[in-house]
Amino acid sequence: FSFQICGMSHVSISVNRFFAVYAPLTYTSLFSKRNTRVLICSYWTVAAVGTTYALKIIDCTVSLPHGTWIFTFKYTAICQQVQWYGEFIKYVVYVVIVAMLDFSSVMRLHYMNHRGVHDLASAQRRSCLMNLVYQAALQGIFFTSELITYFILSPYARNKWEAFLLTTVSWCLVHGMDG
Repeated sequence: FSFQICGMSHVSISVNRFFAVYAPLTYTSLFSKRNTRVLICSYWTVAAVGTTYALKIIDCTVSLPHGTWIFTFKYTAICQQVQWYGEFIKYVVYVVIVAMLDFSSVMRLHYMNHRGVHDLASAQRRSCLMNLVYQAALQGIFFTSELITYFILSPYARNKWEAFLLTTVSWCLVHGMDG
């Protein structure tokens, strides 16, 4: 549930940055307090419905199988599809959307900074631009590395320590570093 909210909130944050850069005159009306609350409630609702569907309706419970240190979905054909398409592919799409929106925002800010005058205000804008670049790049690297280690590399783990590092530790690190 929390991971789903996290993924959707990252997409929302990138959409927010994109509109702040490309539509500054309509930004305040698009991202008013009311609209922002509706957006937050909508992705909490989507996460609740998706989690309830996966865990309760089609019974893809998450467990810690005996002898492993990996929380995983129940091993059935439908649950493997939920894990691959409902988790891995969805988050890859989230990362791609965030990367494209952030890249567009950074390029627009870069273009706007080169057209402007070079004074203290423009130096501050460049500093903010670089912070945005670093934040977006690190965010994408963290999420992509977690997806690769958890979904692609972990099946090749030779023992429970490797599996634990590639899944549980990787998942905790991405969320710990994301803050």
